[in-house]
Amino acid sequence: MSNDASYADDEELVGQFIDWTSDAVREMREIVDALPDQEPADSGKADRLHDLAHNIKGMGSSFNFQLMTEIGLSFCVYLKGLNETLGKRVAESHVRAFEVVLQNRITGDGGEKGKALVGRLAEIVREEG
Repeated sequence: MSNDASYADDEELVGQFIDWTSDAVREMREIVDALPDQEPADSGKADRLHDLAHNIKGMGSSFNFQLMTEIGLSFCVYLKGLNETLGKRVAESHVRAFEVVLQNRITGDGGEKGKALVGRLAEIVREEG
């Protein structure tokens, strides 16, 4: 396969992406559910969340899940910019957004609703930052 469009056209590969991503998001959910309102940034949890979000971000567009890439980018930028604490509200919002995209199989950029979702995530990051 020579380009990203061919990955998105391969149902088996798309299925594998969805399975892997679902597992990654479940792991993120477990981490976030166990967080206090403010988690020390150096606890290791932020690093694990970043690793998972970075992988989702990197693969999303290849499988026509650009909205997953946008959510992942937002979360990665937030996590890399942490000073002292990881805010549960920001983490929860991003994980919930991943869950919604997966549950509804929202491909592409999600249209107007996708733009609104990414905009809302940016607002939450600003409010908590």
